[in-house]
Amino acid sequence: MRQRFIILTFFAVIAGFFSSCSDSKTYAEQLQEEESSIQTFILDRGYTITSVIPDTVPWPNGVFYKTESGLYVHVIDTGLMVIDTIPTNTVIGVRYMEVKMDGDTLYTNIKGTSNAQEILYGNVDSSISWGDCLAWHEPLDYVGDGGHVYIITPADLGMSAYTSSGALVARFYELRYNFWK
Repeated sequence: MRQRFIILTFFAVIAGFFSSCSDSKTYAEQLQEEESSIQTFILDRGYTITSVIPDTVPWPNGVFYKTESGLYVHVIDTGLMVIDTIPTNTVIGVRYMEVKMDGDTLYTNIKGTSNAQEILYGNVDSSISWGDCLAWHEPLDYVGDGGHVYIITPADLGMSAYTSSGALVARFYELRYNFWK
C-alpha cells in the first residue's frame, strides 16, 4: 500500500511539473519584445526620439517626442488651434492608417475611403476593441481641428484588442482629426 502511495505521489509530482511548464511568455518578456519591436521600427525608419517638444511646425522630419505616458508623437500639422482646451465629449472624426511594427499596413481610411472613426474627446470607450484608445486622444494636446500626426503606440495605450490577445502589440498610426460642428 505504501509503495502505491509513493508511486502515485511520484507521478502526481511529475504531472504537476510538466503542466506548470508552458511556452507562454511572461508579461515582462512580452514588454521586452514590444519595446524591442518599437526600437527596431524607429531605427529602421531613421526616426529620432526627443524628450523636448519641438518648437517648429511641422516638427523636424523624423523627430518624435516621447510623452510621459510612453506615446511617441510627431506633429505634421497643428490644424486650427482655436481654443486652448478641447471640451470633454467633443465629437472628433479620426481618419487613420494603422501599420504593424513590421511595416505592413493593416487598415486605412486616411484618404476618405470610408467613414471616419468617431471619438468623444477625453472619454475613451474601452469597451470596444477597435476605434478608440488613449493613444488617439493624447495627440490632441498638441493639435486641434484639422490636426495631422504620426504616433507610435505601445499596447497599453492602444486598442484593447492589442492587449487582450495574449501578446502586447504596438502599432504606428497616421491620424487626421476633424472636429464635428
